[in-house]
Amino acid sequence: MTAWRWYAVLGLGAVAVGGFLPVVPRQGLYTLVGMSAAVVLGAGIRRHRPADRRSWLLFTAAIWCSVAAAASYAAEYLVTGRIGFPAWKDLPFLGGYLCMALGTLAWVRPDPARPRAERFIDSGIVASGMAALAWTFIVHPLLFTRPVDPGRAASHVMYISIDLVLVVLTTRMIFTSSVRSPAHTLVSCALGVVIAGDVVYYATLAWTGETYGDGMSTALYLCAYALTGTAALHPSMAGAAGRPERREPVIPRHRVYLYSILALVGPVVAITMLLVRSPLPSRWWVLVPLATSVVTSVLLIARLSQLVRFANRRAADLDAQAVTLGAALREQETLRQQLTHRALHDALTGLGNRALLQERLEHALARTTSSHGLLLLDLDGFKDVNDSFGHPVGDALLIEVAARLLGEVSTSDTLVRLGGDEFAILLEDVSPPRLSTVGASVVAALGQPYTVGERELSVTTSVGSLHFSAPSTPAEAMRNADLALYAAKADGKNRLAAYEPRLAIERHEHMRLSAELRRAVAEDEFVVNYQPVVDLSTGRVTAVEALLRWSPGGRPVPPLEFIPIAEQYGLIVPIGAWVLRQACKDVRTWYERFGISVTVNVSGRQLREPDFASVVLGALREAGLPGEALILEITETVLVSSTADADHVTALLSTVRAEGVRIAVDDFGTGYSSLAYLRHLPVDILKIDRAFTPEGGMAEEMAFTRAIVELGNSLRLSSIAEAVETPEQAERLRQLDCHLAQGYHFSRPLPVGDLDAVLTSRNGVLDGASLLS
Repeated sequence: MTAWRWYAVLGLGAVAVGGFLPVVPRQGLYTLVGMSAAVVLGAGIRRHRPADRRSWLLFTAAIWCSVAAAASYAAEYLVTGRIGFPAWKDLPFLGGYLCMALGTLAWVRPDPARPRAERFIDSGIVASGMAALAWTFIVHPLLFTRPVDPGRAASHVMYISIDLVLVVLTTRMIFTSSVRSPAHTLVSCALGVVIAGDVVYYATLAWTGETYGDGMSTALYLCAYALTGTAALHPSMAGAAGRPERREPVIPRHRVYLYSILALVGPVVAITMLLVRSPLPSRWWVLVPLATSVVTSVLLIARLSQLVRFANRRAADLDAQAVTLGAALREQETLRQQLTHRALHDALTGLGNRALLQERLEHALARTTSSHGLLLLDLDGFKDVNDSFGHPVGDALLIEVAARLLGEVSTSDTLVRLGGDEFAILLEDVSPPRLSTVGASVVAALGQPYTVGERELSVTTSVGSLHFSAPSTPAEAMRNADLALYAAKADGKNRLAAYEPRLAIERHEHMRLSAELRRAVAEDEFVVNYQPVVDLSTGRVTAVEALLRWSPGGRPVPPLEFIPIAEQYGLIVPIGAWVLRQACKDVRTWYERFGISVTVNVSGRQLREPDFASVVLGALREAGLPGEALILEITETVLVSSTADADHVTALLSTVRAEGVRIAVDDFGTGYSSLAYLRHLPVDILKIDRAFTPEGGMAEEMAFTRAIVELGNSLRLSSIAEAVETPEQAERLRQLDCHLAQGYHFSRPLPVGDLDAVLTSRNGVLDGASLLS
């Protein structure tokens, strides 16, 4: 059972016995329950952290004041056997009532747009009816039916007046709060119970002259404590207080019934008194109820005037809506035309869109005796503009591009924006030479620098052109033009490429290979060959490079053909993970017998995977290898392609290096080589690209290779020369202090069984290297 339920049970249990105890135990229980309620309020505030704490803090202060006053009265009773009146001990009680009233007032945040008087009209109606009853059955009997001390009378009137103020504030809180939660209900009940306790006490005192109602009042006060504490512990207290008031222009039906009854209270009481009591105890007994009925009537008229104003505003709104509807009907045709235009045009540039191009293509192809041209454009580097300067700058650039394109086409041509940074130009009745001329002029025009705001931007465009005639379809024309655009980008961008039938064949082959690659991944059709890395001074094999091979249907496919496709479709991730596991499994025997490590190529796509490090370490654990047995080869373009990528790659590689895995930079010297990068990136080995392997002993070749080797040595990095095919190359590399090499001079890439036989028969030493000894 939750805390608020426990507290509710214990608190109501105290209520059940509190009214039957003698004075001193009753006051002790009152003090104890009050202190617990105050403590619980503080705990609830700290636990649930309400957005608005004012009401809860004021309620806490009210309870502490009440507890202090009750303790003072109990102490006086224990010492003197009586309770003096009036006394300074009433001040804490008054402070408690003041805090309670302020907390109730702060419970609902007022609407600044609503007149202040309107907020209390409903509450005033309720308070007016209650005042008539309080006067008749409590105040008048207290003041006029028996002798009373002036000070005591003033105290009675003060407390009863405070109760009427609480009635007004509590009613406002109940009627206007926009939140109806358990905490709100519990606090409302607690305030009502406090008022009821005072009513019971003073009604008993008024009609009997004794404080027989003190026990019942104490029980009600204990109930109020329990309800307030329970509300503070309930989770809904976090959003109960401090919410804006809810405006109700239309009075709910149940409240209409309540107002009707309260409006009749004053007259009914006055008439009853005239009929029953003769002579009257005083003329005030009748006059006050009649006065309260007048007040109630005035408040009801004010409430009615609110409803009339609301009805007038609604009528005015309806009139305005009728006028607006008439204007809307008159604008309907214009709006329909605008919507039709927007459906066929791009909102940003004002050019046509894909739907308009489709419509114009269908119209052009219907003319079977004519030939047409289609240009598809894609901006090179536009994504970098968006990423660097934001989409507003990118949008402004697209608007400028559209303006330049309009200057390159005639009014009979169709210029559209397909979306993003893609545009298309349809030229009807055009010859191939003119199509090429327009395409070339577009490339030249869009390649000039742009001024956007205070920035000078440079982007280029790739254009695919298609000259076509019927029979054809819009979809076929778009597909063929897109193939030409793809070819323009593949050839280096910033150029015009015309469609050729071979492009469709190549695309078909591309799609066929991608489908076969997916099947190969699912059915494990790949194999791994290994090429040794040899120590030039001893001929010993120190490592083997794992090289992926694929032969669907027995036809070998070069890695340069299928690896880019695997990269494009994300298949390189599962393929790379498989190669890692297989290579670690195959090299285990060689590592244990000869200390041979395995080198595995890693793509940039794999490095972008968040679980890359766990895949690498998992492959090592699965094969039972230490980290020292694995070398990861990564091209330097992947390592330094961007600052963000470099940081991510550095973090990943640092993780695996911490387990002993070494990192090699493949094809070193062909990318973005930089001393700064090599100093900070986690690199252990430089693999010298084949372009720098000395062939003829020329001074220039030797100088480049020597520079790379010396750079590696100065940074304490190992260097491995690739594509060593002759004994002369191996000798020159040894002269250049390059200790490691691989290539056909030592061995071609071999299947695992063949290489195992070679290594076993020669005890890990290859003949090619032995020629140097």
